[in-house]
This record gives sequence, C-alpha cells and structure tokens, in this order.
Amino acid sequence: MSSGIMQRTNIPNSDLPDAVSPNSAVNLVWLAPFLLALAWFCANISAVKWLLSSFVEIPTLYKIVIGFLIVALVVRSIGNSDRPPGFSPNFVLRRDPLLLMLGAGICSIALQYIIDIKQVTVLLFILGTYGLCGLLVEQNFWQKNLPIAGLVACILPFNSQFNSGLGLPARVLTAQVVEQLLSMLHVAAISSYDIIVLENGIAHVDVPCSGIKTLLVGTLFLLAATWLEGRKLSLRWLGVGAANLLMLVSANAARVAVLVLVSEVFKQPKIAEIIHVPLGIVGLVCACFVTWLMLQRVPKFQPEKTSGISAKPNSEILENHPLAKPGIIAAVTVLAVMAQLSQVETSEMAIVPLRWPEYIKSDSIPLNASEQKFFGNYPDTQTQKIRFVAGNLRGSMLTVASTSWQTYHAPELCFVASGISVNRIEKKQLTPSVTARWLSLKNNQLSAVYWLQSAQITTDNFLSRIGSDLTKKNHNWVLVSILFNSSLQAENPEVKEFASNVYDTVKQSLQGEINEN
Repeated sequence: MSSGIMQRTNIPNSDLPDAVSPNSAVNLVWLAPFLLALAWFCANISAVKWLLSSFVEIPTLYKIVIGFLIVALVVRSIGNSDRPPGFSPNFVLRRDPLLLMLGAGICSIALQYIIDIKQVTVLLFILGTYGLCGLLVEQNFWQKNLPIAGLVACILPFNSQFNSGLGLPARVLTAQVVEQLLSMLHVAAISSYDIIVLENGIAHVDVPCSGIKTLLVGTLFLLAATWLEGRKLSLRWLGVGAANLLMLVSANAARVAVLVLVSEVFKQPKIAEIIHVPLGIVGLVCACFVTWLMLQRVPKFQPEKTSGISAKPNSEILENHPLAKPGIIAAVTVLAVMAQLSQVETSEMAIVPLRWPEYIKSDSIPLNASEQKFFGNYPDTQTQKIRFVAGNLRGSMLTVASTSWQTYHAPELCFVASGISVNRIEKKQLTPSVTARWLSLKNNQLSAVYWLQSAQITTDNFLSRIGSDLTKKNHNWVLVSILFNSSLQAENPEVKEFASNVYDTVKQSLQGEINEN
C-alpha cells in the first residue's frame, strides 16, 4: 500500500489545468501559427494561384536549378550544424522575420493597388513566406540561409511569362536611354516604345536587349556568392546590390548603343549579329566580377551565441505582451481583406462600345492570329478592328480599350511583323487635342498613326500610360491605331478631320462609361 502511495507521489505535477488534456493543449499550441499561416496565404491568394498555374510553364532548366538549390540548402544546413535545424509551433516574434513578412505583405498590397505586376507580387510572397518561417525556426539558421530565399524568389516567378510583365517597360526605358546616348554622339534617333528609328534604318530593342535576363543572372550571382561566402545581409550589402544593379543596366544600355551604331550607322549588320551575344556576356561578367570584389568588403555572418528556437535573443520584440501574437494575426488578416478588395477593384470593364459617325463607313474585320493570341490573355480587354472609308481616306483601324497598361504593345512592331517596313516615326500634333505618332511605312507608300487616349488626355508616350496606373488619375485607356492605304501627310485637312472625329468618338465612349457607373 505504501509503495503504491510512493509511486503516485513521484509523478510530476502537470502545468495544465485539470479541464485541459494534453492533446487539447497541443492543439492550442498549433492554433496560433495555423491561423497566422492561413491569414498569410489568404492575403496572397492571387500570387499562389498565379504561381501554381505558371509552374507547368517553367522551363526544365529552372526546375533543375530549383531542385539543386533545395538539395544544396539541406546538405549545407546539415553539414554546418551539429544537429538538424529545429522547428517549433510556438512561434517567436523576432524583429527581422516579422519585418520581412509584414513589409512584403504591405508592398504586395500596395503594388496591386498601384500597378499590378504578378511576377513582383510572387517574389514578395516568397520572401514574406520565408519571413513567416523565421518565426518558427532557429534564428541563426534563418539568417544564414536568407540569400537562398532570395534566389528562389527570383527564379520561380521569372519564367516564360516574365517579359509580358517587366520586359516591355524595360525595353521602353532601354530604347529611350539609348536614344539619349546616341544624341550625345550627334546621331539623330527617336525611340518609340521598344524600337529605335534612325534616319537611315530601324533597330529593334528586342527581348534579349531589354536587359531583364542580364539583371536576373547578375542578381542570382550576387545572392549565390553571398550565401556561399557567408556574407551578412546589411546596409553595406544593400549598397553592393544597388551598385550591381546600376552596372548591369549601364552595361546593357551601352551594348544596345554599340549594336545600333554598328548595324545602322556603320552599316555592318552582320558584325552586329556576331557581337550581339558576346557583348552581353562581357558586360555581365565584368559587372559580376566588380560586384564580387565589392562583396569582399561586406563582413561575414556571425551566428549569435543564443541557440535553439525558444531562445530569447535581443531581436525579439513584444516579448511579454499578451496581445502580441493575436495582434500580428489580426494585422495579416487585415492585409488579406485589403488584397481581396484590390482584386475586386481591378476587374472593372473598360468602356462602352464605340459608335462611329455616319460619314465613316466601316465594316468589322477579325483579328489576325497573333492579335487573337495576345489579347486572349486579357479577357477584360475590348478590341475592335474595322475597315473604313471616310471621304478620300481608306484603311483599317484597331482600337484596344483596357484598364491595364500590360495589354498594349507597339503598333509599329505589328507592322514590322506583318512585313511592312517602318521608314520614319515622327511626333505630330494632329489636332489641339490629339498628340500622336505619325509613321511612314513600306518605302513611304503607306502612312499610319496611333495615340493613347483617356477621358482626360491623349498622349503618344507609352510611359505616360504606365504613369497613369501609378497615379490612378486615368483608369480607362484606349489605344487607337490607324493604317491608311496610301501615303499621306499629317497636315492633310482630311486627316486632321478624321483624327478629330475618331478622338470625339472615343471620348464619348469613355465618358459614357463614366456616366453609366
């Protein structure tokens, strides 16, 4: 009897209340991180959907690289640690992971309201998810492998869909920078979207010339070198990253300028074709080498003395506040609600159907295969293509109405792709309200004109169209592209009258959309 009593008194007392079983206590411990993760993924549901849908399009090489990174991360982590990295559901509110998660979430929501580029949204989602993991794993492990998260965040979104997001603005900026460089050399040139027109030829700033792949490879090199050498991510490292970005952009602009000079000024297109790729490689290698030299000035990562998940280093915030964790969950939930509201806002229709005046006789014509494929990616876009006769003017016209700048591309590229050469592009003031680009085509046998129009302004500049998405001043835009069947002058009275009527028709349609809403 006494032995039984002694055995019972040796059982340690539980800290749990009598009404709480061990299983329910474990469930309560898991509840907070589960709610936080659920709120985080709800806040980034659009990024998750885009990432899953685009994963099948990722090239095999990308999948191999991602798999290699995962294997390397596991091997390096196990090899450099006496024990595997710990994990605990009782998350700790550490400063750096929390700032990364909340900062990425806020930036993602802000970008969706301002200018929605899915690839950037996915990049922020991956970085924020790694920040979330930093609340659950050992701190030194998380900090040491942060560059790997950056590598994965850069690789996953930048598949075959990348150039439809940032590629076009990059080509526009590259073309305009090269135009300024050529003007310094007294070479007359005008950049129009992503081509450069000289007095004696046309040079395409195509996908390889945009510099996107160069920027991607250079950034991956910096992150990989940082991880392999164990450098610390700090303000000094950010300075190295900024210098690396500037060198890559400058090298690409210089390469395009050299190619334009060799091909169009010195009339050596064969040589330009030969040196196209080597120039890009030389610029990339030089930029990476200088970046590596600067990286040697960045101190190496020094693990903190505290170890373990439940350790309480100086970077922990709100250590003893009872409402800290519920407050973080509530904050991420608010981000999820804001993300859903931004998705609702961007689904508005562009304009009501266009109604041409009686003197413009028109017949609808179908979009060609390339136009159907391009505009098919944007179901909310309204397109109309007609064949018209207006007095002595004859030709075809395409109007593209949309709420997103990503639905637009340079009309002159369509002409070139259709076998119609572009001889000259000029900026013309057709009417007091219409500033447009005037094109001479097919050895001056044809003429064309286009402009971008909102309810308030018109412009011939694609960057102005992008800027409207940043300011949200002009939500709905229409691209008007007109191809005449003969060579005309922009000063022709009939051309001016026709442009004025088209402008008024589009304006009425845009104002009708505003009135209906």
